[in-house]
Amino acid sequence: MTRRLSALLLVPMLVAAAVFVVPAHGAKPKSKTVGVIDYSFTPARLTVRPGTKIVWKWSSANSAPHDVQLTKGPKGVKRFTSPVATAGITYARTLTAKGTYRLLCTYHANVMRQTIIVK
Repeated sequence: MTRRLSALLLVPMLVAAAVFVVPAHGAKPKSKTVGVIDYSFTPARLTVRPGTKIVWKWSSANSAPHDVQLTKGPKGVKRFTSPVATAGITYARTLTAKGTYRLLCTYHANVMRQTIIVK
């Protein structure tokens, strides 16, 4: 009889505990969109949390080719370069390491620069 009573008391406690450890459904990872617009990144400066997905989106109105290249990042982060395109594509990277990411368009390096700070 005591086993049955213990089991009856334990089940509601386990159900209550499960409610607190199950993550909420529908929680989406954070993402930010950056416009790759002729001769600029919009925004040019961005601050995000670790794990944020950055999506660079080329404007359909662009007239020149552009890319996105990481020139300097936090220690241990490998450099990356997007495909080259004029318009209509997206390129995404999830930034997990805290620090400052410096990016540019290799075709327009003197005017197309971006800084993303992950903290």
